[in-house]
Amino acid sequence: MSETAPPTTEPTLTERDMLGAMEVLSTTSDQAAVLVVLTDEEIMALDGASSLELLGSPYLSQEAIETESAAASALRSLVARDLVRPGSEGREEEGEVVTGSGDPARRPVQLDRRLAGVIALRRIPEAMVTAQRTLAGGTTTLAHYFFPREGVLEEYVTIDGFHHFAVPALPSVAERLRAFVDPFEAAGEDGEPVAMSLQDAVASLEGEGTRSLSVVTTIAEGQGRRATVSADSGSVRVLDNGPLEQEAERTDEVYVSAVSSERLREVLDLMLPREVEDPSAADGEG
Repeated sequence: MSETAPPTTEPTLTERDMLGAMEVLSTTSDQAAVLVVLTDEEIMALDGASSLELLGSPYLSQEAIETESAAASALRSLVARDLVRPGSEGREEEGEVVTGSGDPARRPVQLDRRLAGVIALRRIPEAMVTAQRTLAGGTTTLAHYFFPREGVLEEYVTIDGFHHFAVPALPSVAERLRAFVDPFEAAGEDGEPVAMSLQDAVASLEGEGTRSLSVVTTIAEGQGRRATVSADSGSVRVLDNGPLEQEAERTDEVYVSAVSSERLREVLDLMLPREVEDPSAADGEG
């Protein structure tokens, strides 16, 4: 996966889109259930192919898939389920444009308000944390989009291109990440950091006994950090890859540490962007 970063182009969002986004975030829960599941091709139909670049599109990336046809079929399915309304009949008022440019009345379709909220939130995170995990069966990705006032949207991308969205409470995110990067509950006891070259560290973490290898990346305020988590049959080890903007050389010295479940959760918690700026506060509102 390419370096993780929130989208840089300003999307066009209306008051209705933002109301949908607020409705989605209001469903937050420590035991967040799946709010909606979308396929690669449905997301492409709703938000374009570029919206899949960040987390990938496992289904549409297959050579045998004709992406445009798949997206067109997906849009028909969304219309049939009344999640998308074509034409102008029965539309709700979009309200004023909040960000971006363009005339909302010229949109070819209108999304169900909650669905519009999910798509809007994917476009405008203030910060992100992604975890890309590789197992024997393939690669999956767990992403968290962060917003002001402890708002979080979670997106889990399966190996066959299903995107599961949920709205976990911020205090539960570190534990959800811990369970994702240690799927076999292999973490044992904490160990002392071991110094080695980056080249040797990577080789060690990707060794023959590795059952799960995860790369966790944080992006906030234009800066990022990355860590690698390796799990075998009886331990979990963590490599701090350091800041993204200071990529280490293969011969640079790094540290690898065996961690317990509690320590792993603490490490992941430290990577979370705790303080996300609230634009309204900067304007003296609220």
